[in-house]
Amino acid sequence: MKLHSYVGGVEINIDTSRLDDNLREAQKLLNLQIVKDSDPFVPFSQGDLRNKVKYPKGLYGDEIEYYSSHAHYQYVGIIYGPNYPIRDSEGNITGWRSPPKKYPTQRKLKYHTPGTGPQWFKEAKRRHKQDWIKLVKETAGKK
Repeated sequence: MKLHSYVGGVEINIDTSRLDDNLREAQKLLNLQIVKDSDPFVPFSQGDLRNKVKYPKGLYGDEIEYYSSHAHYQYVGIIYGPNYPIRDSEGNITGWRSPPKKYPTQRKLKYHTPGTGPQWFKEAKRRHKQDWIKLVKETAGKK
């Protein structure tokens, strides 16, 4: 962006294109690093959730989304219901079904992979926030 102004009879011209490019690159690198740093905390059963990351506003945007059908429930960490068992002809439970409208229960989800759990972004941020700030400052300040 180019700014042109007069202040007190002095002409001022500022070209922010280098800074604009650096900030754009910093956002991209931050997005990628957040996903990488969050990955160890993302629940893992068959890898479905960890492989379902997208950037709704593009890689240079300010949003990261896990788009699996169960991502919200995994992130919140609370069982939503009601859940009805699906049984085979012998009465064994083979799965679960729920109506379209679900409500949170008071029961917490159980995560089976050690170190994973709900609110994985918050855990990554707690551990890596200073690294993320450093990454953005270094990238934004490049010449």
